Amino acid sequence: MFTVTLDRLRTLSASTRDFRFTREDGETTRYEPGQFFRFVFEDAEGEFDRSYSLCNFEELYSEHLDLVISRVDGGRATRLLFDCEVGLRARVTGPFGRLTLPATLPRRLFLIATSVGLSPFMPILKALETGLNEAGDCQVVLLLGVRDRSEFIYGKQLLDYGQRNPWFELRLCLSREPASAGHERDGYVTAQLAEFDPDTTTDHFLLCGNPAMVDEAYARLKVSGFGPRQVIREKYVFAREKKAASKLSDEQKKLIAEKMKKYT
Repeated sequence: MFTVTLDRLRTLSASTRDFRFTREDGETTRYEPGQFFRFVFEDAEGEFDRSYSLCNFEELYSEHLDLVISRVDGGRATRLLFDCEVGLRARVTGPFGRLTLPATLPRRLFLIATSVGLSPFMPILKALETGLNEAGDCQVVLLLGVRDRSEFIYGKQLLDYGQRNPWFELRLCLSREPASAGHERDGYVTAQLAEFDPDTTTDHFLLCGNPAMVDEAYARLKVSGFGPRQVIREKYVFAREKKAASKLSDEQKKLIAEKMKKYT
């Protein structure tokens, strides 16, 4: 466990901000791109914890931990983080999770996300850019689902990334706004899967975001013969007030248990 202090916060969209925390011990944080950490905060009611994937893209390994967080109506973390100032402290444990690159890169790697589910893929993309062999024999496809362009966080970085790396393809899937640019598509990310004709012998999938999207995408891939070793999943759970969450407590407990499970 180590302690961090909030050094920077920025608004990315009407509902999303990024936060840069810095380790007070000055040590470099070690993790595999795609993993998440558990943050323990304190408010007037006491301590509580939340799990966040690192979104480090400017620098993969340093004393900084970059997070992307969306506003949740009635969320305890939202009340604290969206009304805080630089200097906020937290205790951190981790890393956790297996939403990471396979030991051997496949011929095609698919990164599928909705909204802030993009977070763990940003350091993965950075790692690929710095480590992918120059022959470019791995094609990387990012399918990102948003409601409209205002939710296209890190849009400039991703479009610039595509310009620098011909082996990378971005498809921004818009569910509430018509597509107009070459990298845009109408509808949901799951509708794009069939166009790539997924192949169990060449393809590997990393899924992150809305639980419904993750389940639907996995169900479609299972029909094509994919299994859990080829499709790694992480569902984002948005914690609300206890009263609002009581109806879904069993489901939330299940998802939280999946997210917090340590993989060896």
